[in-house]
Amino acid sequence: MSEHVSKTIRSILKRGHLIAGVSKGIFGLSFKDPASGEWHGFDVDLARAVAAAVLGDASAVEFVTVSPDERCRAVACGLVDVGTFNASATLGREAAHDVIFPQTMLHDGEALMVHQSELPVGKRKEGIAALSRRVVAVQQGATTESNLRRYFAECGLSYEMRRYASPQQALQAYAEGECNVYALDLIPLSGERLRLPQPEAHVILDEPISKEAMGPVVSAHDRQWVHAVTWIMRSVIEAEELGINSNNCHSAPAETMHHIRDFLHPSKTKLDQLGLQRSFPQLVLRQVGNYAEIFHKNLGCNSQLLLPRGRNALWSHGGLLISPSFQ
Repeated sequence: MSEHVSKTIRSILKRGHLIAGVSKGIFGLSFKDPASGEWHGFDVDLARAVAAAVLGDASAVEFVTVSPDERCRAVACGLVDVGTFNASATLGREAAHDVIFPQTMLHDGEALMVHQSELPVGKRKEGIAALSRRVVAVQQGATTESNLRRYFAECGLSYEMRRYASPQQALQAYAEGECNVYALDLIPLSGERLRLPQPEAHVILDEPISKEAMGPVVSAHDRQWVHAVTWIMRSVIEAEELGINSNNCHSAPAETMHHIRDFLHPSKTKLDQLGLQRSFPQLVLRQVGNYAEIFHKNLGCNSQLLLPRGRNALWSHGGLLISPSFQ
């Protein structure tokens, strides 16, 4: 091990596994299968990509559930090595907790879900304004609260906000009628809708109320760890751009195409600077996949959510995803 390896990476290597903070259960992002006890989701796979790059083993992860109001604090105090809990990057969070969101991995926005019975087809165009009452369920400590205050003030509409400690409690309050609106980022809200007994009886309004840039969170105290996680995340984006995935990462023409070689097999100098495993992009691809594979498996065409890529497509396909060069 290089003497320049970061304190965080030294701790991970010594204990033999990564500790990743995840949500308390959001379908499609990070949820624990009650039957198998296995964790699944987009954020879970991001954590596994980090484990593959640092330890060479994507399965070497301990997942710790963290409530929204404790997320950044858990990262800052070292309770977790990295937070992959669908948190939105904000100036307030980085400044207050001395953490960094190194790379946006999902572009999303807050949305509202209502009971279809309260919003007949003829009133759909009126949206949230058509409701006679607006009691909104939110997760305590999330950016949803400030987004809702701004949104309803701009619309000139009255509402009541009720805060819940977990996604399950918020969804239950909505399902049982304690609240008649559920506010959450669109991607996780699409997953939460599927958990309801009759998903088709609920409508997600086409009224985005914010923009959210979400991704892993790490402590700002360890600069090498910040750089390492940044380039691990970028590797899954760059791999898709280069047309490399879990199936062809061993047969990509690295010998004849220098830019692919430089990507799959960074130089020893670069690896020493990051503190990562040899050929870490190839390890990540082989064990976890590129961005498209991770997205489609958990959120897109190969999942129950069937969400389009939209803003989460590559820049070359009209989306917002881009990775700087690995050369």
